Amino acid sequence: MPVRMSISGLLWGSCQSPPKAKALPNSKSKTTGNLKRALNAIRPELGRAEIARLTAAFFCVVAASTLSALGPVALKILIDTLSGEGSPAQISGLVFAPLLVLAAYVGAQAFGRLAGELRMLLFGGAEQSISRKLSRKLFAHVMALPMRFHLQRATGAIAQTLENGLQGYRLVMQHALFTILPGLIEIVIMAAILAHFFDWVFLAVFAACALGYGIVFTDGARKVLRASRALSAARIDANAQLADGLLNFETVKSFSGEDAVTRRYDDTLATTQGRWRAFYRTRFANGAAIAVVFAAGLAAILWLAVTRVQAGAMTIGDFVLVNTYMLQIVRPLELLGFGIRDIGQGAAYIERMLDLLDEDPEPKARGTGTRDAGGDGPARIVFENVTFSYNQGRTVLDDLSFAIEPGSVTALVGSSGGGKSSIVRLILRFYEPDAGRILFDGVPLTDYPAADLRRLIAVVPQDTSLFNASLAFNIGFPDYESAREDVERAARLASLDTLVQKLPEGFDTIVGERGLKLSGGEKQRVAIARASLKQPRLFIADEATSSLDSRTEAEIVDNLATAARGITTLIIAHRLSTIVKADDIIVLDNGRIAERGRHGDLLARDGLYAGLWRAQTEREDGRDGEEGDGRS
Repeated sequence: MPVRMSISGLLWGSCQSPPKAKALPNSKSKTTGNLKRALNAIRPELGRAEIARLTAAFFCVVAASTLSALGPVALKILIDTLSGEGSPAQISGLVFAPLLVLAAYVGAQAFGRLAGELRMLLFGGAEQSISRKLSRKLFAHVMALPMRFHLQRATGAIAQTLENGLQGYRLVMQHALFTILPGLIEIVIMAAILAHFFDWVFLAVFAACALGYGIVFTDGARKVLRASRALSAARIDANAQLADGLLNFETVKSFSGEDAVTRRYDDTLATTQGRWRAFYRTRFANGAAIAVVFAAGLAAILWLAVTRVQAGAMTIGDFVLVNTYMLQIVRPLELLGFGIRDIGQGAAYIERMLDLLDEDPEPKARGTGTRDAGGDGPARIVFENVTFSYNQGRTVLDDLSFAIEPGSVTALVGSSGGGKSSIVRLILRFYEPDAGRILFDGVPLTDYPAADLRRLIAVVPQDTSLFNASLAFNIGFPDYESAREDVERAARLASLDTLVQKLPEGFDTIVGERGLKLSGGEKQRVAIARASLKQPRLFIADEATSSLDSRTEAEIVDNLATAARGITTLIIAHRLSTIVKADDIIVLDNGRIAERGRHGDLLARDGLYAGLWRAQTEREDGRDGEEGDGRS
């Protein structure tokens, strides 16, 4: 008996050996670390319903594995009974013992399968709920990341990272519950039965097989993990190229660049295909080694059983039991190996997603600033000695100080790269200044939660990006469930009512990807309507008319003036003709204030602003002259 217990312990220990193998300490520690990080990320998403479903699925796994392991014992007793080799103790002296044993065998098979199906039902419901919550958490986290992060990442790469991460979670959960756990349960029960019915030689062969499986799977897990990481990176790159081409399809069409982007995408697909081939070669090599171990073990155990049956030391039922267990024990051992290997693959998929979750979101407020911190009405904005650079390189803003008074219209002008748009990004807290501070009604911006601050500000950008949704949705965003009368009022203020009448479904018309079904002027009017619906305390127009023709520009300027009436307004202007009525014009040059004043005063100084005015006026006069020559 002590010998049997030690062999059983060896079998049990060898089945656990793959994840503890010393052959891959770096990969093992990294995989374990990723799994701990994954568990910590998913734990808050587990509600009572998910825990209850997973617990019930766990008991179904225990039941199915137990019945699967005990089924062959009933078959052995039945065969021995029918062949007359069974002892009275085995058949209990009952006339109907064969039928009872047969019923037990069939029942074990039937209830084992039923428990397996119920396990899938319970686990599937829990998995989908967890997947939804995790997807929402990931999306919310990505949307909360700072602008600096998004400017450095490809949209397609982020999407593929999230998809890979979710696939990795499914692999880990499925294998933890459906392969590792049932495999361990079946091996424990089989080891106990073998220890009861047979001598230590059979256990030694089983233990040797388990050890061989452990070595093969350990080596396979390390190689598959390496191939999975390379494959994951290639898939992310390919998806990034796909998204890049789709997002820029208008440019592709304009330059007849279909072949160019297709070749570019195909290059990444070729790389991905090569990584898949390497992945499948690795899995094939591992599977071939498993087949060799299986064949050797099966041959050894059957040879021992045949010799024992011929010598009268074993019954036919014993031979069937040994053969069945030899065939059946492959399954839990393979489950363990495949589970460990594929959990490593899942951990590799999860790794990049966890790195994404580790990215710091936008900084939280340091103080107690709220929407009512500076009172209602137009805001006052103050820059105090603000210095800013994007990548610790060239300084974009250098010790900049100025104030925007409540209810005034202030314009920022200057050459490209002078820092105009950077000021807008700092006010919106897309970035933080390197030095100095910015005040909103006397409260530092860092005291405001970024989301609360942005609710006080409305922006009409140079290039308005719209959702592939209805016109009403885009006007009402982010409160897209706004009352229809509010949306209609904002549309009238932005002179969109004529457009709405022409659209086939009015406000319910889908505007297309990024609003491509609308003209540039129409998209700007949608942005103005959206901004006015927000009822902001600061209105920002960031070169909102720079890409429009002169007639549309004049109409949009009137719409902006109407929407921003009585609100503190900051205009970033390229065309100086749009800001001649501004209360204050700030001329930037290399991140500093070169001049400041009203339009007439700046022209009288004959400085940088006057030079910009003359240059634009001459260009426009020359353009008008060319058009006149063409008409004559």
